Amino acid sequence: VTGVQTCALPIYLLLTTFLFFGILFTGYSQTNPYIHPMNIISWDEFTNISFNEITLGSIMHTRGDPAKVNALFGVTMKVKKSDDPNYYWISFHNSDISFSFDELVTSPAALSSFDVENNTVAVKIGSRIIHIDDSIDKLGNVKILNNTDGNKSILFLSEPADDQWVSVDFNQSTKIITKISYTTI
Repeated sequence: VTGVQTCALPIYLLLTTFLFFGILFTGYSQTNPYIHPMNIISWDEFTNISFNEITLGSIMHTRGDPAKVNALFGVTMKVKKSDDPNYYWISFHNSDISFSFDELVTSPAALSSFDVENNTVAVKIGSRIIHIDDSIDKLGNVKILNNTDGNKSILFLSEPADDQWVSVDFNQSTKIITKISYTTI
């Protein structure tokens, strides 16, 4: 009988510990401001986000090939490339946009960043069209992320690929959009 009693205490402590951490982490994930203020959209909606009617998916599919990029945009983009044989990157830019592709030795180039440079670029997210210098009110009812630096952003993430997002940064006092970008990690 004493063997059962001494065994019950460690089991009780173990179960209590699991219960405590289960509640703690469940509560944390439900209240964490860095998890929930994301605007989750489908992969199709995400890849159909467009910049002057050129979709994010179309840009991704160029894989950083300069001929394909130039054909897609209908202009010759300025190009900058790395010389490192172990880590290849290529970036493109003009007065309206800039973007980069990264490639490790064994993988095809993937879009790693995209920045809208001015207010002439129309960005379409779902049925809403925004520009730099527009009010965030044009996006309708969206979740706002509190950034670690004290600023706020609106993030659009795709499900299930949550390692890439489109960010809309804005002036907190005026609610005017100051930056629109795509990032992946």
